[in-house]
Amino acid sequence: MSNQFNKVINGRQFNFQSIEIAEKNGYHVDVKDEEGTRWEFRMFDTNDNHIEAEKLPSWIAGLEEELRRAINEHE
Repeated sequence: MSNQFNKVINGRQFNFQSIEIAEKNGYHVDVKDEEGTRWEFRMFDTNDNHIEAEKLPSWIAGLEEELRRAINEHE
């Protein structure tokens, strides 16, 4: 299993890279918006694989379930 993968969700390419911070496993995720701004956040392996970041646009927060599904399919 690779520690990196990409997935197109709602027409945008999300890049996932596995991380481990303080014994917590998860993924660093980045994606560009239509203006070319790169958004970065983390999702950790918890019961809900929640997004951990501040000030993300609502279109990313609205894709949280699809992002969890992409991670689960990859694992």
